[in-house]
Amino acid sequence: MSAAGQRTIRTCRKIGPTCGLTALSMLLNGQTTATELLADASTQKYTKNGEMFSALYLFELVKKHINSPLECQFHEGSLDCDKIKDQLYAGACLLVPYDADVNHAPCQRSGHRAHWALIVGYLIDDQNEFYVVARHGKTRNLAVWSLVALSDSNANLVEFAHPKGHEDLTFLLPPGGIDGDLGLRKRSIVVTNLPYQMVQVF
Repeated sequence: MSAAGQRTIRTCRKIGPTCGLTALSMLLNGQTTATELLADASTQKYTKNGEMFSALYLFELVKKHINSPLECQFHEGSLDCDKIKDQLYAGACLLVPYDADVNHAPCQRSGHRAHWALIVGYLIDDQNEFYVVARHGKTRNLAVWSLVALSDSNANLVEFAHPKGHEDLTFLLPPGGIDGDLGLRKRSIVVTNLPYQMVQVF
């Protein structure tokens, strides 16, 4: 391993279809719970049951709930770019929607398995391949994924499918769907100036 950096952020498990809100709660170090965020998001008519199929709606919640010196930016486009890598080098975290495979790793299912992850660090191997370190609400374990794979998964979010296990629930989609201007495809949230400890390994 040639370089690595990771923020020490504790995980919390999601309850129901609240993966985006759970990821945001992790970013906030649990000071605002996913339940509290759900109440706020419901009031704002961003969600019905905790689902966040709009990156812009989640961005609005991030802006509302973070405090100085934290700052956030809305990123549109590929994640596999110098801008995102530079932000991760500097200690930023990312909130990223993607398609989750059965092992929760990024896959390409056209958005049918849409999920949110909190990117808390990066790894670069001896072949100069770039990886991200992720947390999400389905497991307490850290995950390591290729940035290319995550970027490709994020870019393939074009179609909503009813989440398995929640067939009795009605979900709120933004105008234009998950592929629209308010949706998920090629969208993510960058949060900088985090106070948590950054651990570097060389």
